[in-house]
Amino acid sequence: MGFDNAFDRRIGSRRVRGMNESVIREMTREAHRHEAINLSQGIPDEDETPPSVKQAARDAIDGSSQYTITWGLPALREAVAERYADWKGVAYDPETEVTVTCGTSEAIMSSLLALCDPGDGVVYFEPTYESYIPGVQFAEGRPIPLDITDGLAVEEEALREAAADASILILNHPQNPTGKVFTPAELDLLAEVAVEEDLIVITDEIYEHIVYADHYRSPVTVDGLAERTVVCTGMSKTYSVTGWRVGFVLAPEPLSAELRKFHDYTSICAPTPFQRAGVEALSLPDSYYRDLSDSYERRRDQLYDGLRSVGLDPVKPDGAYYMLTRYPTDEPDTEFTLRLIREAGVAAVPGSSFYTDEGEDWVRFTFSRNEETIDRAIARLDDYRFWAE
Repeated sequence: MGFDNAFDRRIGSRRVRGMNESVIREMTREAHRHEAINLSQGIPDEDETPPSVKQAARDAIDGSSQYTITWGLPALREAVAERYADWKGVAYDPETEVTVTCGTSEAIMSSLLALCDPGDGVVYFEPTYESYIPGVQFAEGRPIPLDITDGLAVEEEALREAAADASILILNHPQNPTGKVFTPAELDLLAEVAVEEDLIVITDEIYEHIVYADHYRSPVTVDGLAERTVVCTGMSKTYSVTGWRVGFVLAPEPLSAELRKFHDYTSICAPTPFQRAGVEALSLPDSYYRDLSDSYERRRDQLYDGLRSVGLDPVKPDGAYYMLTRYPTDEPDTEFTLRLIREAGVAAVPGSSFYTDEGEDWVRFTFSRNEETIDRAIARLDDYRFWAE
């Protein structure tokens, strides 16, 4: 049965006022409703997960179904610290500087809620991953978006002006939805500005192993950044286990101590069997990561060529597994996206969801699906190219 509104007063706190649910997840629901091929949400196919990692999770369920220590299974935190020292050359203490969270989204949210005071300025680059926008609002921060749509390049003057009025900088690298990999010169500039303005930097590096550009480097390898940076990453994309919700936060002890407070009282701990499986995942050989990147690069080229063949105008990314695409009609991006789902049977995400205010006429496709699925999606787009009418 349904309930009538029993309240005479306004309900909903100011933290959620004016906010809508995720557009990305909404497009997935539309895809299910219309039996469309889902190229909206970054969900890999099930067979992408390494078999040994899945087996480790199955084995763990029999004996590891209770709480771990709030900060995460000690063996997993030790494995994270060891691997990141190897990958990035930065040593983190697994006891005080590594925290296992319920996915990277929780890692970012806990960091913002713990480190952002009401009114603090938070800089991020647009188009941006849609969760950062409500995250800043939840923390009652003040959003300072920097639009890099034209050319996907950081402008020094704009960055310095924004940072002078900010306390936190969010950096998604490689970036969702653009696939941008920030250049070494841009990272040096970001480090210089962060030090000069005493900024806390929150990096979302969930796509750190899905990179096609030779110039990629992790921000914490840049002088001056590691000691002021909260690194948020995890298992979801690298091991194709987006539903397991296991994230990693690596940060100096003073920053870790604060964000752990929010993590403790909201999530308690990430799912225990999947933390056990994380130890196995982090033991995979270096060849796994090379093969992962190569596989996605092939699918990137497949989707890029396919979208161009059906009369769309994609931007080829340097990292992650998303592709922004222009379309040749005058209709708003949300309307175009819904027509894609209902008429062509292919789901994408309207680009406006990646902007704080008014967005651009983009749509975003993912190539996280297998090659056969991408081929079927391109065939459907070719059969129902209503934009060419």
